[in-house]
Amino acid sequence: MELGLILTLCGLGVAFLIPAFILIFISSYKRRRCTKSTDAIVIDIKSKHSDQRVSYYPIYAYNINGVRYTGKGTAISNNTLQRNTVIPIMYNPNDPKCSYISGRDNKVYKILSIIFAAIGLVPIVICICITLTS
Repeated sequence: MELGLILTLCGLGVAFLIPAFILIFISSYKRRRCTKSTDAIVIDIKSKHSDQRVSYYPIYAYNINGVRYTGKGTAISNNTLQRNTVIPIMYNPNDPKCSYISGRDNKVYKILSIIFAAIGLVPIVICICITLTS
């Protein structure tokens, strides 16, 4: 097998594996740091347009020790939350402005990391199979 093809396939695979690992790191970082739970209220639903698709992400507000904080959830293509909905969130007790929507944000990170990892592994597996059969 030609060295250039091997490097191209492996490079392409690694290019997709890097975002997968970054998403896994972000998710685990938030899970480790954000250990306290509270309820928040969805105060707005923002939309983001890209390539004929619309994604929605909630803006939520919550109070910790009398201080109001706001957070932004991850974007998804279907809007399942409405304004004034009470949602459970997790926040960092040492840095209350760091938070995420419990059950929603981690699921989005997990799905995206699986997709990126699967796409990244395909060219690497192809490269390995071709090398072993040569």
